[in-house]
Amino acid sequence: MLSGMSKITKELEKEQKRFEEVLSTSNKVIRLSAQLVTALHSGNKLLEKKLAKELESEISKLRKIEKGFEYYSMQAHQEYVEALAFKSVKEKGTLPSSKDLEEKSIPYLLGIMDLVGELKREALDELRKGNKKRALSYYELMKEIYDSTLHMRFANSLLPNFRKKQDVARIQLESILELLSK
Repeated sequence: MLSGMSKITKELEKEQKRFEEVLSTSNKVIRLSAQLVTALHSGNKLLEKKLAKELESEISKLRKIEKGFEYYSMQAHQEYVEALAFKSVKEKGTLPSSKDLEEKSIPYLLGIMDLVGELKREALDELRKGNKKRALSYYELMKEIYDSTLHMRFANSLLPNFRKKQDVARIQLESILELLSK
């Protein structure tokens, strides 16, 4: 065997193990984020609190181990942003910044673009309940997110699927506006 190959093998085995941990932790973050969003829609406060705590723990763990594998954990960060931003909107009526969530710009932007869909769902629920004023407040936040990102035109390799998310947000805005106009 060539000199140093066993050392290289051990280093790569260690990196492989860390990579698998990044993937596993990312999957946990994605799953917990989806569960938190569902709990927020249903209004289950106890479950929301439990899931938010678990989610914070897993994202913290992910941040400690992901260096060099950020490409593979991007989706987890994006889902985390969507869930925590939705929680903030539901509880405080405000959208947190990327700094508030301790997230980088790209997963933050992708996450808040996905948040538009959750806000649409909330607006629809409020319209079903006859609460047009509350539905309008969700629409206004959807529009603020969309309008504040409208000027952004970057390569898909830099900001993956962003233009598609913008298109989806525009369609969601149009559909809610039509319902609010009735």
